[in-house]
Amino acid sequence: MTAEGAVASPVQELLDELHARVQTVTDGEVATYIPALGKADPALFGLALATQDGHVYSAGDAATPFTVQSVSKPFVYALALHDRGLNAVLERVGVEPTGEGFDAIRLEPDTGRPLNPMVNAGAIVTASLVTGDDYGQRFQRIIDGLSAFAGRELRLDHGVLASEERTGDHNRALGYLLRNAGALEGDVDEAVGVYFRQCSVVVTARDLAVMAVTLAAGGVNPVTGERVVGADTCEHVLAVMATSGTYDFAGEWLLRAGLPAKSGVSGGLMAALPSQLGIGVYSPPLDRRGTSVRAIAACQELSSRFGLHLMRPVNRTTPVLHRFLRGDALGSQRTRRHAEREILRREARAIAVCELQGDLGFAAADVAVRAVSDDLAGVRWLVLDLHRVPRTEPVAVELLDSFAAELRGLGVTTVVSTEPGRTPLAAAETAFGTLDEALEWCEDALIAAACAAAPDGRLDLDAAVPLSEQDLLRDLPADMLDVLTPLLAERSLEPGQALFEPGAALDETLYFVVSGSLALQRLDGDAPEPLRLASMGPGTAVTGLTVADDRGAYRVVAEEPTVCRVLPAAAVKALDDDHPQVVEALHWAMARSLAARLRRADAQNQALIGSVP
Repeated sequence: MTAEGAVASPVQELLDELHARVQTVTDGEVATYIPALGKADPALFGLALATQDGHVYSAGDAATPFTVQSVSKPFVYALALHDRGLNAVLERVGVEPTGEGFDAIRLEPDTGRPLNPMVNAGAIVTASLVTGDDYGQRFQRIIDGLSAFAGRELRLDHGVLASEERTGDHNRALGYLLRNAGALEGDVDEAVGVYFRQCSVVVTARDLAVMAVTLAAGGVNPVTGERVVGADTCEHVLAVMATSGTYDFAGEWLLRAGLPAKSGVSGGLMAALPSQLGIGVYSPPLDRRGTSVRAIAACQELSSRFGLHLMRPVNRTTPVLHRFLRGDALGSQRTRRHAEREILRREARAIAVCELQGDLGFAAADVAVRAVSDDLAGVRWLVLDLHRVPRTEPVAVELLDSFAAELRGLGVTTVVSTEPGRTPLAAAETAFGTLDEALEWCEDALIAAACAAAPDGRLDLDAAVPLSEQDLLRDLPADMLDVLTPLLAERSLEPGQALFEPGAALDETLYFVVSGSLALQRLDGDAPEPLRLASMGPGTAVTGLTVADDRGAYRVVAEEPTVCRVLPAAAVKALDDDHPQVVEALHWAMARSLAARLRRADAQNQALIGSVP
């Protein structure tokens, strides 16, 4: 069975599982001081996560509409910064935490400024600083800007707006206080009216996730590709969100969740992790500070489980996907008999190799999983190579393991190539110390499966390979084989026994592998550990001259009980005297074999060069 269909995302599965667990939280009360908000169903719970490359995951009631309320404040602040510049906005609105709730009345004693743009007083001034000749133009600028952040056209909830206006005397009082202090200019009712309208814009949890990731991505909406504000503006907004976005809960929030965030009394919350992702949550029941209880629980668990804390060190300067290749472009270094090569020539694309690089956290693992999922048609074996990954966060292991388990259900076997001693994925079939060993294992499995599926004339992988099927001899006429056969001796090797040792005198002796397997090893360093470079299976031939090296650091050893048929160098010399045509045929066969290997190596090198980003 192959992964022809869509592969379920491990991120989506984790999000669904988290949503189901947090859904059981029943603490908190729905806000009633704005009567229209008090009608919300306390059971509603939507959760969405948007990545910097524009992919959005969602769970539960993520498409349920609600009014944005105070979650609008960071985005309107961004518009004001974009329209007026940082210094002009700072003259009217500060950036210091209040340590108080959203409706704090306190202003700076010397300047009359509200302390920050996240409290209502600061948000009223911020809304008045957005470009526009009158309050109608300013609100149009705001709703257009919020729509650009969300990546779709947003609308106004006139019912909630009317409820805001009927119960908004506290905010009107703040407006008059601000005008008296010199922080607010113009008509108070118009300024407060614009603020009421921005709070009454309708969004969803999915919208909030996209809006948040637009801030995290430096002002470019990754879903639409539209630049909304500049990168410097996003830096300033995220900084204020980190210190003041959850009011008198901001310190503990940053300590536990580690994400710049903004909450709202309708039950919405958005959080952003710079250069990685945005989160949107909707759940109406609030704690005593006015923050959604389920949103707090969901974000804190997401941060902990996915390793999202802002202060967590991350070292990711290169694309996570180093290479993704099929087995017809990247093969192992095993020398195989003709019949095996033919099977691989026809079917090697059933093997895929995914080489990852850099530190693997949540975002990197998610990108890797989605990239591989998009190119798995016809794949039956997947090699995950982790040799270029210096550090793997637990959440990345969890995502990759879930991915491997999902693939196993689709008939795809996953193997891991990683440093010896590192824990492989639980759902992986096995792990290898080198990529070449992993590839060879997959090729062996593919060949075995092809042989088992053949209706007749199947290749017996365990049977000894006769001379007539040896790669170098298969094209020789029968009379030449009759000349060679009496000259061949048999040699058996136990596992680990050397055929060639470093520094040994080498000659033209030919060894035909009848059964078992030989490995070419290199010995480096003062206390050398053998490094496996290649292997030779049944039906192939090796001579000492092909592994000779000036340093004498190469050797060939048996990896399992192995039997060879040996044509000694003395016999070659005698043949050259008595049957030169046989020696010439052998030399031509060796030349053709070498040329074919060089062509395969060149094609593989070209594929590797073309696959590097």
